[in-house]
Amino acid sequence: MINDTTLDTIEAAVESAGFTAQGIASVKQAFPGMRLTYCLIDDMEAKRPYRECEGFSLFLVGGSDHCLGVTYTIEQAIGVVIAEE
Repeated sequence: MINDTTLDTIEAAVESAGFTAQGIASVKQAFPGMRLTYCLIDDMEAKRPYRECEGFSLFLVGGSDHCLGVTYTIEQAIGVVIAEE
């Protein structure tokens, strides 16, 4: 389940690990079973992030109506996109 506490923990892990290949791998390893995707902020087009952090943003992925997409409702979130600025 994704909630604000989970996002706090992800944010802290990304801030600590950074955006190197090793850092990305360590964050993904710290959250087994969670759908985590890394990308550049430009890849998110004009979407508004759920949370803006220092140097990156967090987007929530929802899976309603059998399609994946950005959601702004944390209760519908099934994954997180970490977008580097």
